[in-house]
Amino acid sequence: MLLLAFSYYPHKHVNANLNGNCYEFLDNAYLKYKDLEMKKEKAVKMLQVQAIGSSGTLVPITFSGTSKEISDFMANYNINATARQILGNNNPSIDKIIIRGTILNGDLEKITNNLPNNDTGLFRKAVSHGLGIEPNSHITSEESQHISNSIEQLMKKGLKEIINEKDGVKVAECRSKIVYSDSKANREVL
Repeated sequence: MLLLAFSYYPHKHVNANLNGNCYEFLDNAYLKYKDLEMKKEKAVKMLQVQAIGSSGTLVPITFSGTSKEISDFMANYNINATARQILGNNNPSIDKIIIRGTILNGDLEKITNNLPNNDTGLFRKAVSHGLGIEPNSHITSEESQHISNSIEQLMKKGLKEIINEKDGVKVAECRSKIVYSDSKANREVL
């Protein structure tokens, strides 16, 4: 019975809302959307690195992984761990650690440059993918707004390209909480 239920499990998909029109991305469209998400993640980090500026600036970061992943990642980059949280209440079957620390902006730029431009599946589980830059005084509110606007433009452009290709795209019920909208003056017809 389990095999029967598993064999009928639905395909992976994502719903997108562009200008109030909703779409379901399946198959090739889903893969292209996953690649778009990777480009978004890399672009956010690169824009943050650029906003911070100097390669010698210490940047507060957080990341997580297994004990081995954390050890390997920290051995490859000059990271100063300031806090370590071990999850699982010393349960040996749960191997997850959350690290807070600092890294030089130049090293952060190297990590960001090494991020792939497309979704490899396995990479999403890598420590460097989940590395986050914590709020800090090096990125102003104006720079944060610029980063946000740039990423929204990247996502709108990417979604339009996926939708216009029509490969694996279906019109769908609006369920997405994230809505990408063009301004009324610049609204484009898909």
